[in-house]
Amino acid sequence: MPDSSRPLHFLGDLRPAFVAHLAYRLGDVICAETQAHADRLGIRAPVKTHSAILFLHKRGPATLAEMARTDGQSHQLLASRFAPLEHLGLVEAIEDPSDRRRRPYRLTPEGRVEAERVETATVLEAEAMRRLFAEMDQDLIAVLETAIERLRVKPLSHRLAEVTASPVEEPNHA
Repeated sequence: MPDSSRPLHFLGDLRPAFVAHLAYRLGDVICAETQAHADRLGIRAPVKTHSAILFLHKRGPATLAEMARTDGQSHQLLASRFAPLEHLGLVEAIEDPSDRRRRPYRLTPEGRVEAERVETATVLEAEAMRRLFAEMDQDLIAVLETAIERLRVKPLSHRLAEVTASPVEEPNHA
Protein backbone atom coordinates (compact mmCIF):
# COMPACT_ATOMS: atom_id res chain seq x y z
CA MET A 1 0.00 0.00 0.00
CA PRO A 2 1.66 3.26 -1.08
CA ASP A 3 1.95 6.18 1.31
CA SER A 4 -0.12 8.89 -0.38
CA SER A 5 1.74 11.61 1.55
CA ARG A 6 4.95 10.82 -0.36
CA PRO A 7 5.66 12.71 -3.59
CA LEU A 8 4.89 10.72 -6.73
CA HIS A 9 3.45 7.85 -4.65
CA PHE A 10 1.19 6.85 -7.53
CA LEU A 11 4.27 5.74 -9.50
CA GLY A 12 5.08 2.89 -7.12
CA ASP A 13 8.26 1.11 -8.24
CA LEU A 14 8.79 3.70 -10.99
CA ARG A 15 9.64 6.45 -8.45
CA PRO A 16 13.44 5.98 -8.81
CA ALA A 17 13.15 7.15 -12.42
CA PHE A 18 12.00 10.52 -11.03
CA VAL A 19 14.84 11.12 -8.57
CA ALA A 20 15.83 14.29 -10.47
CA HIS A 21 12.26 15.57 -10.12
CA LEU A 22 12.39 15.00 -6.36
CA ALA A 23 15.85 16.59 -6.16
CA TYR A 24 14.50 19.72 -7.87
CA ARG A 25 11.62 19.80 -5.40
CA LEU A 26 14.09 19.52 -2.53
CA GLY A 27 16.18 22.31 -4.03
CA ASP A 28 13.11 24.49 -4.44
CA VAL A 29 12.05 23.93 -0.81
CA ILE A 30 15.52 24.65 0.55
CA CYS A 31 15.99 27.73 -1.67
CA ALA A 32 12.60 29.13 -0.67
CA GLU A 33 13.36 28.66 3.03
CA THR A 34 16.88 30.10 2.80
CA GLN A 35 15.60 33.02 0.72
CA ALA A 36 13.00 33.77 3.41
CA HIS A 37 15.77 33.61 6.04
CA ALA A 38 17.98 35.94 3.99
CA ASP A 39 15.08 38.35 3.48
CA ARG A 40 14.49 38.49 7.25
CA LEU A 41 18.17 39.36 7.71
CA GLY A 42 18.00 42.17 5.14
CA ILE A 43 20.13 40.38 2.54
CA ARG A 44 19.34 41.70 -0.91
CA ALA A 45 21.27 39.21 -3.03
CA PRO A 46 19.17 36.30 -4.30
CA VAL A 47 19.98 33.09 -2.42
CA LYS A 48 21.12 31.34 -5.60
CA THR A 49 23.94 33.90 -5.86
CA HIS A 50 25.26 33.42 -2.33
CA SER A 51 27.97 30.90 -3.25
CA ALA A 52 29.29 33.30 -5.92
CA ILE A 53 29.37 36.15 -3.41
CA LEU A 54 31.21 33.94 -0.91
CA PHE A 55 33.66 32.84 -3.62
CA LEU A 56 34.62 36.46 -4.32
CA HIS A 57 34.62 37.26 -0.59
CA LYS A 58 37.01 34.42 0.24
CA ARG A 59 39.15 34.30 -2.92
CA GLY A 60 39.03 37.79 -4.35
CA PRO A 61 38.51 38.83 -7.95
CA ALA A 62 37.92 36.07 -10.50
CA THR A 63 36.49 35.63 -13.97
CA LEU A 64 33.32 33.69 -14.59
CA ALA A 65 35.38 30.99 -16.31
CA GLU A 66 37.68 30.66 -13.27
CA MET A 67 34.72 30.38 -10.90
CA ALA A 68 32.95 27.91 -13.19
CA ARG A 69 36.04 25.67 -13.34
CA THR A 70 36.48 25.78 -9.57
CA ASP A 71 32.86 24.89 -8.84
CA GLY A 72 32.11 22.67 -11.82
CA GLN A 73 29.29 24.90 -13.06
CA SER A 74 28.65 26.23 -16.52
CA HIS A 75 29.86 29.67 -17.52
CA GLN A 76 26.32 30.51 -18.71
CA LEU A 77 24.80 29.61 -15.33
CA LEU A 78 27.26 31.84 -13.51
CA ALA A 79 26.67 34.69 -15.96
CA SER A 80 22.93 34.51 -15.23
CA ARG A 81 23.67 34.59 -11.49
CA PHE A 82 25.91 37.65 -11.78
CA ALA A 83 23.43 39.83 -13.67
CA PRO A 84 21.29 40.58 -10.58
CA LEU A 85 24.42 41.12 -8.47
CA GLU A 86 25.67 43.72 -10.93
CA HIS A 87 22.23 45.34 -11.06
CA LEU A 88 22.21 45.57 -7.25
CA GLY A 89 25.69 47.14 -7.29
CA LEU A 90 27.22 44.25 -5.31
CA VAL A 91 29.77 43.13 -7.92
CA GLU A 92 31.56 44.80 -10.77
CA ALA A 93 33.68 43.65 -13.68
CA ILE A 94 37.15 45.17 -13.67
CA GLU A 95 39.97 45.31 -16.17
CA ASP A 96 43.05 43.18 -15.67
CA PRO A 97 45.99 45.48 -16.49
CA SER A 98 48.19 42.50 -17.39
CA ASP A 99 45.60 40.88 -19.73
CA ARG A 100 43.05 43.13 -21.42
CA ARG A 101 40.94 40.10 -22.48
CA ARG A 102 40.50 38.98 -18.87
CA ARG A 103 37.48 40.58 -17.09
CA PRO A 104 37.43 39.48 -13.46
CA TYR A 105 34.60 40.34 -11.11
CA ARG A 106 35.08 41.75 -7.66
CA LEU A 107 32.82 42.75 -4.81
CA THR A 108 32.04 46.43 -4.53
CA PRO A 109 32.28 48.05 -1.07
CA GLU A 110 28.52 47.45 -0.71
CA GLY A 111 29.10 43.88 -1.93
CA ARG A 112 31.67 43.27 0.81
CA VAL A 113 29.10 44.30 3.43
CA GLU A 114 26.53 42.04 1.77
CA ALA A 115 29.08 39.18 1.72
CA GLU A 116 29.49 39.48 5.50
CA ARG A 117 25.71 39.23 5.92
CA VAL A 118 25.57 36.24 3.56
CA GLU A 119 28.36 34.50 5.45
CA THR A 120 26.58 35.05 8.78
CA ALA A 121 23.34 33.65 7.36
CA THR A 122 25.15 30.72 5.76
CA VAL A 123 26.75 29.69 9.05
CA LEU A 124 23.26 29.35 10.55
CA GLU A 125 21.89 27.59 7.46
CA ALA A 126 24.77 25.10 7.46
CA GLU A 127 24.11 24.22 11.10
CA ALA A 128 20.39 23.82 10.43
CA MET A 129 21.20 21.45 7.55
CA ARG A 130 23.67 19.46 9.70
CA ARG A 131 20.87 19.00 12.22
CA LEU A 132 18.54 17.83 9.44
CA PHE A 133 21.18 15.32 8.31
CA ALA A 134 21.52 14.03 11.87
CA GLU A 135 17.74 13.69 12.10
CA MET A 136 17.78 11.71 8.85
CA ASP A 137 20.87 9.75 9.90
CA GLN A 138 22.24 10.61 6.43
CA ASP A 139 24.85 13.09 5.30
CA LEU A 140 22.88 14.36 2.32
CA ILE A 141 25.95 16.07 0.87
CA ALA A 142 27.88 12.79 0.91
CA VAL A 143 24.93 10.95 -0.66
CA LEU A 144 24.61 13.53 -3.45
CA GLU A 145 28.36 13.70 -4.08
CA THR A 146 28.55 9.90 -4.22
CA ALA A 147 25.67 9.75 -6.73
CA ILE A 148 27.26 12.46 -8.89
CA GLU A 149 30.64 10.70 -8.82
CA ARG A 150 29.18 7.29 -9.63
CA LEU A 151 27.25 8.80 -12.54
CA ARG A 152 30.43 10.52 -13.70
CA VAL A 153 32.30 7.19 -13.68
CA LYS A 154 29.42 5.26 -15.21
CA PRO A 155 26.81 7.55 -16.80
CA LEU A 156 23.11 6.84 -16.71
CA SER A 157 23.24 6.09 -20.44
CA HIS A 158 25.54 3.12 -19.74
CA ARG A 159 23.31 1.97 -16.91
CA LEU A 160 20.29 2.19 -19.21
CA ALA A 161 22.13 0.14 -21.85
CA GLU A 162 22.83 -2.54 -19.23
CA VAL A 163 19.21 -2.84 -18.18
CA THR A 164 18.09 -2.77 -21.81
CA ALA A 165 20.41 -5.71 -22.55
CA SER A 166 19.17 -7.77 -19.60
CA PRO A 167 15.61 -8.76 -18.72
CA VAL A 168 13.83 -6.32 -16.44
CA GLU A 169 11.16 -7.38 -13.99
CA GLU A 170 7.75 -5.90 -14.59
CA PRO A 171 7.19 -2.88 -12.31
CA ASN A 172 5.00 -3.20 -9.30
CA HIS A 173 2.22 -0.64 -9.84
CA ALA A 174 0.97 -0.94 -6.30
